[in-house]
Amino acid sequence: MKIASQTHEQQQAQKSPWLAVNLSAVLPGAGQIYDGAIARGIVIALAHVGLIWFIVWSIFGAQGNTARGLLLLLPFFVLYLFNLWDSHHAARRVSSLANVSPLRFATSDPWYPVLLSHVLPGLGQLYLQRALVGGVLLLLGIGTAYLANFYPILLPVSPIIWAAACGLAYWASPTPRRQWGILAGLLAAIVIIHLSISSVPIVVQQLVAQTIIPSESMLPTLEVQDRLFVRLWDNYQPQTGDVVVFYAPPYARQDRDSDEEFLVVKRVIGLPGQQVEVRDGLVWIDGTALNEPYIAEPPLYQWGPQTVPPNELFVLGDNRNASFDSHLWGFLPQPYLLGKAYKIYWPPRRVQPLS
Repeated sequence: MKIASQTHEQQQAQKSPWLAVNLSAVLPGAGQIYDGAIARGIVIALAHVGLIWFIVWSIFGAQGNTARGLLLLLPFFVLYLFNLWDSHHAARRVSSLANVSPLRFATSDPWYPVLLSHVLPGLGQLYLQRALVGGVLLLLGIGTAYLANFYPILLPVSPIIWAAACGLAYWASPTPRRQWGILAGLLAAIVIIHLSISSVPIVVQQLVAQTIIPSESMLPTLEVQDRLFVRLWDNYQPQTGDVVVFYAPPYARQDRDSDEEFLVVKRVIGLPGQQVEVRDGLVWIDGTALNEPYIAEPPLYQWGPQTVPPNELFVLGDNRNASFDSHLWGFLPQPYLLGKAYKIYWPPRRVQPLS
């Protein structure tokens, strides 16, 4: 029992605070688990996952408050910094380094240059006085990360450079004992996490579009300068009452001579095969008057009756008497549809879901 206890104490004394920080940098809570504080590590990991989920839901969810989601980025950043500090503190507390200066210990810990290269590729090499290698890695890492915004094919390159910089920093550090297995796992996690984060904007752009309301044609539902999120679903089937965003067909542009494509927001009123008529201040679908509590005022014009052709829609603005829509230019071919507007996400006072 005494021998086993001594072995455990020796293992604890070998805990590297900077390795703990590296682990928590890629996976919050992992450093605490490495330190032996398993329960705290799990709590920290779950707190990060829960806060990320709530932030994403608040920003992009129909019922979420976008402003609140953006404000929560600050406490998330604070929690992440606490996670790094706590992993370092926990490792020092259980090791024999409790009374050693962190900066003094950093000079002999190979994981410290790795952490610097995790922050920016090449910083670890600069710390190790390998200026040429560090400068090259720094330029390559930042340069490829920037170019990936314009050339998505480069997305995997930047994380690989980041991981390579961390691996080279560890290899160049003077230490009598190497932990290659932990390094391999850490580098794989760096590539996966960095690639996942850099892919988020592309994934979001494939699922959600944004548009700004330029006119009063959708009052009172939408005001000028409202910003909308639009779902981009390939299998979207429009329903009566949906607020949709579409590219204006050439004949639906007030400037008929312009070739410029622009987005328009209207409400779906008539579906393919339905008979639409506007009379007596009401919209009639197949002989039944629509209940429209969302309009600014009853329409003062007469239209129809006409049957909506296949694969086309009849769309109107909620500000019926001040909207350039289907009652003036005809039916909307569905291929022009961008998607369904599901949320006003800005300005903060206007954040709300759209039915």
